[in-house]
This record gives sequence, C-alpha cells and structure tokens, in this order.
Amino acid sequence: MSKRGSVKSNSPSNKLFIKIILVLGFLGLLTSLYLVKSHYTGIEQGSVCDFGETISCSIVNTSIYSEIFNVPVAVFGAIWFVVLLLMTWKAMKNEKLVVGLLAMSIVGLLSMIYLIGAEIILQSLCPFCTVVHVIIVITFILSLIMYKRQNKIPKKEVINILRPWIGLMLLINFILFLGFNLLSASKEDLTPLAQCLTEKGVNMYGSFRCGVCAQTRSMFGDAFEYVKEIECHPDGKNSQWQLCLDKSIKGTPTWVLEPNGVEQKRYKGFLNADELREFSGCQV
Repeated sequence: MSKRGSVKSNSPSNKLFIKIILVLGFLGLLTSLYLVKSHYTGIEQGSVCDFGETISCSIVNTSIYSEIFNVPVAVFGAIWFVVLLLMTWKAMKNEKLVVGLLAMSIVGLLSMIYLIGAEIILQSLCPFCTVVHVIIVITFILSLIMYKRQNKIPKKEVINILRPWIGLMLLINFILFLGFNLLSASKEDLTPLAQCLTEKGVNMYGSFRCGVCAQTRSMFGDAFEYVKEIECHPDGKNSQWQLCLDKSIKGTPTWVLEPNGVEQKRYKGFLNADELREFSGCQV
C-alpha cells in the first residue's frame, strides 16, 4: 500500500492542476509584458487600466517603487513567469518538480508584499498588478496541494531539484542588474539643464503620488535637486496646494515658464530633455 497522501506521477488531478498553472502562467506573462510596455510608454499614453488616482496602473507602474536597482519590477515579473512556464512544462513529465513550483510561488508571494506595500503608500490600486497577484496566489495553492499529495522527497533530492533553477534565476537577475545599470550609467548628465530651468524661471508643479512626476525625477537623477518642484498634493511634504489652486493646475506634472512670477506658457504632461530645452529656451 502506498503512503498516505501520495499519488502516482501520472495522477490525473495533478495533470489538471499543472495545465491550469500553464494557462495562468501564460496569462500572467502577457499581463507582465503589458506592464513592462506601460512602464515606458504609459508616461505619454496612459494605460487601459487607469480609472483615476485611486485605481491606476500608471501611478503604481511608473512610481519610484516600480524599479529596483534601475530594473523595472514588471521585468522581474515577466522573467518569473517565463521560468514558471518552463518549470511547469517540465513538471508535466516529472512531478517531482512540483516542489520547484511551490518554491517559485513562495518567491512570488514575497514579491507581492513589496508591491502591495507600494500600492498602500501610493494609495492607488493597480488592477493588472492585482491580476498577477491572484495568479500567484492560485499557483501557490495548487502547488501546495500537489506537494502534499506526493511522497515525501528527501531534502538532498529537493536541493538537487532546485539547484539548477536557482542558478538560472540568479544568472538572469545578474544579467538584468548588470544590463540596466550599465545603461543607466551612460545616461546624459542633465545638471546643466536642471540649473538652466531654474535660472529661466521654469517650475514643475508635481505631486508625490504622480507616476509621471516620479519618472521625470528618475530621468534627471541627482540633477533633479536643481529643478524647482512645487508640491500640489495636500498630503505631500511642504505642500503648496493653495498655490496650485490659484495657478489653476489641473494635472501633474505641469511645467510653467514664469520668470519673476509672470507666467508666459505652460505644458501639462511629460517632457523629455530635448522638449524641456525647447520649452524653456535652454541651449545646454
């Protein structure tokens, strides 16, 4: 008689669960790839899941919490789903890899803590991020059920099963960190432009909850300290929301050219470095 809680490797119920995880993994990968695209293009175009300040993919997906060491969190999500799909496909023939699916889902759950924490801080819900979270939770539940049905696998064998997958994840993450940080290291120094903007009387009316504002700060890097930003959210640090009301600021960021307090022109939305040079007249 087999041990209590064990099943054959070709258990129909396990096969069904694995197929469900495959479908969910593919859906999660598509969602993550859209979030990667939105991270870069959402600045100008917005996202299909933007419904306001409290429900918005763009606010969360372009905030200061949307990158870790210059790597977009959405990229980590896409890589996680690629590895999950590969592992799930192999688990169709070798159910011992169920322990790997369980380990992957635990890593996914830990990442959820960070992302949900970011949403709480930003006071904004990212609907597509929530889709990813639900997929991770379902994957964890299914993996846990399958794992408990199996014969107990010795720790040494578990380590041997997980070792190549851990190595793969470490290698991919190392390449990501290296690639994205090398790219960021080669970014243009915008200190002269930032200083010129202030000299010309250009102010950025922003908000600590504004994803596009966060992306603008990221574009300038350390040079942003020379840009004069006016906080328009009433809950923001050193808020000047009354001034923003008096200036009829309808959205953030809004760039206003106002030398000596006299407004000459304004632009609402994202401006890259060249567009800011044209807007301000700075030739640096």
